[in-house]
Formats: sequence, C-alpha cells, structure tokens
Amino acid sequence: MDQRQSASPKAPRKLSILIAVFIAFFLTSSLIIQLFAYKQKLNYAKKSLSLPKLNQETADSTAKKGPEWTVIKTYNGDSLASVFQRAGLSRQTLQEILYKNKQANILSKIKPNQDIKLLIRNHALQKLILPVSTTQFLEVSRENKGYTTQLQSHKMESHNEYITATVQGSLYSTAKRENISYKLIRQLTEIFNWEIDFAKEVRAGDQISIVYEAYYIKDQLVDTGDVLAISYIHQDKIHQAIRQKTGPNHFDYFTPQGVSLKKAFIRYPIKFSHISSTYSLSRYHPILHYRRAHKGIDLAAPIGTPVHATGDGHIQIIERHSGYGNMVKVAHNKTYSSLYAHLLRFQKGLKRGDFVRRGDVIGYVGQTGLADGPHCHYEFHINHQPINPATVQLPRAAPIPAREMAAFKARANSLFAQLKLIHDAKLAATGKKKTTA
Repeated sequence: MDQRQSASPKAPRKLSILIAVFIAFFLTSSLIIQLFAYKQKLNYAKKSLSLPKLNQETADSTAKKGPEWTVIKTYNGDSLASVFQRAGLSRQTLQEILYKNKQANILSKIKPNQDIKLLIRNHALQKLILPVSTTQFLEVSRENKGYTTQLQSHKMESHNEYITATVQGSLYSTAKRENISYKLIRQLTEIFNWEIDFAKEVRAGDQISIVYEAYYIKDQLVDTGDVLAISYIHQDKIHQAIRQKTGPNHFDYFTPQGVSLKKAFIRYPIKFSHISSTYSLSRYHPILHYRRAHKGIDLAAPIGTPVHATGDGHIQIIERHSGYGNMVKVAHNKTYSSLYAHLLRFQKGLKRGDFVRRGDVIGYVGQTGLADGPHCHYEFHINHQPINPATVQLPRAAPIPAREMAAFKARANSLFAQLKLIHDAKLAATGKKKTTA
C-alpha cells in the first residue's frame, strides 16, 4: 500500500521529461531545416551574382569574331546599282568602283541567284566578292586611293577517280545512263579515233574503264579533268591508252607499250566546204589556161577561215611567194614537210624558225597569188617530193623515248591494274562474267 502511493508521482515526471525531449528535438530540427534553406538561398544568391561575369565573357568572345559580311542574293533584272541600294551604299561608291575598271564588264553583268558578299563598316564598302564561275570570283577591295579589282581563283584540289560501264545503245546514251561526263566520252573517241570507227563499230556489251582527274573546291566537284588512263574492250579486243607529258603544257596518249596513238599529222589543215581542185600531175590551170602539175589539193572555205599546221615542226618559209601568194612552209623533220598557200594573212607574231605544234593556227584562208576563189592550197611532201595529201598513209607520232620507257611502263602497269580491279568488281556485283582479252 505504501509502495503504490510512493511510485505514482514518478510516472508524471517521466512523461514530462519525454514531452520536453520531444519539443526540444522538434525545435532543433526546425532550426536545422531553416538554416539549410537559408544556406541554399545564400548559394543561389552567389550564383546569381556570378552571371554578369559570364555575360562579359560572352561579349568578349563576340568581339573576337571576324568581320561580319552582308550577303545579298540577286534576282532577275538586278544590277550592281540595285544591289548597292539594298545594301545602303551610295551611288558615288559604285562610280568609284567602275571608274577605269578593266573588270567593269563583269561587274555590269549581274546574274540571278548569285550571292554577293559585302563587307561594310561605318556605311562604307570595304570589300565586295562577286562569284564569276564555280572556280573564279571577283574581289573588289578598298585601298587608300580608291578601289582595286582582281579576278581570283578558288583553290582547287585534284583527285583521281574511276568509272567503269558496259555499253548499251550509243556511247552518249550509255554516258547519260551511267552519269559519265560527256567530256570523257569525247576524249575516248578522240584517243582511239585511228583504232575504232565509233560511228559504225560500237556494239552493245563493249566495256569502258576510265581513270580521270576530278577537281574539287571544298569537297564539291566543280570540273572533270582529262583522261589519265582508259581501257575499251570492243569485240573481245582490248584497246588501252595512258596520258603522258610530251612537252611544256602538252600531253599525248600512248599504248602501255609506249606507242603513240596519235598520227603525226592531221589530214587537212582547215574546215572546208569541198575540194575545189584535186592533186594531179596534169591539171588545166583556171587562170594560166594551160596544163601543168597541181602538186596539192585546193580546200574551198570562206575568207578568214583559220589554217592549222597539220603537224609539229619549224617554220621554214613565211612570205609572199609568186603564184602561191602568201605562203607558209613547215619542215616537220628530215622526211616530211607541208605547204599552205593563197593565205589572206599570217598568224600574228609568227616568223621563220618558230616552232609550231599540230593544230596551231598559222594563217587564214585568202585569195592571194594565182587563185580564182578563196581557198587553201595544201601540199604534203615526203623526201621533198609532193604526195597526194588526201590519200597518203599518215605516220604515227614518235613513241615514248627510250630513257623514259621504264618509268612510263611502271606507271601504266599500276594504273591499269587498278582499272582492272574496279572493272572486275563491278562485273562481279552485277553477276556478269569477266571478259578476257
């Protein structure tokens, strides 16, 4: 009884202690949460204060950028004056640019869909860039004493590219279907024009493989260059050619064995309408009215038609020569020479001793000397004797020199090996059998 009465006051004390502990814990926890929140606000405030520094860095990076260009796209009927007006440039600036400008003709012919770039500072034009072609552009720059204009070229890179195709229909329809440049097909026919009659002998199933130069500006194809090596399989016979430098800025095509694919001479020196008088040992002369040998052929053409050297050689005679009128004689070597008469005039700057290449213009069709109409009298001599130019068997050009043959053959073997790999790979992909030739 006494024990129960002495124990009862202890229970309320324990409960009071527990409640006090709980309240203290709650208050402490609230204080901690508030302190944490306040710290977060402080951190957020610190981050906000750092933003102006970031903006300053951005402004600095913008200031470091290069000059800003204004680009104006042209439309139909646009001129440089209308472009300047849209750009806010004065007519006086345009006049300063065009005054005594050798490129004024280009600047006056603005084409639609051109992007003209203008660099303008303080309302004054500093530089203008006008596209002229895929490879060239016109650059106008402000100098101390006005504006200068220069025609510039984009930097181009060349790469060797390969194509292979099987002929179906004509060569040109095949080129269109296979997306082959017509320039390459034209070169193909020119390279093998003495080997294959492309007007009559092309057959379905003929196979073409070409390695050629392709020119790029910033990874964009801008031009197709020349054939470097070519293989044409025709009726199980293979025709191959490789391009080789034969002089300063001059190239010819040879077989892999070094034999030239070019005749040393072209048949005729001009584009003529008809042969007005043939080669004859006894011809009645239309002016002298008696019979005598006609040592060449007369090629009728309009006055002023260009006359071309039919082969490489040196000018031996270039003068007015009795009945021949204005005459040029070319010595090709110790065996061959050619003569061109009744010329209106000679090519400007040409003189005795000058070297000319096959196809170079040496004069123009006229009617000088004993001629009853405008034509070119053309003679072809072998060992100083005139031969009928219309029927003579024309010799081939010189082969690869012996001192260059080893390097030439090594290069030819490498290129044709690559062509064969690509050709065989395409045939395998289409399920066709390889052609052995």
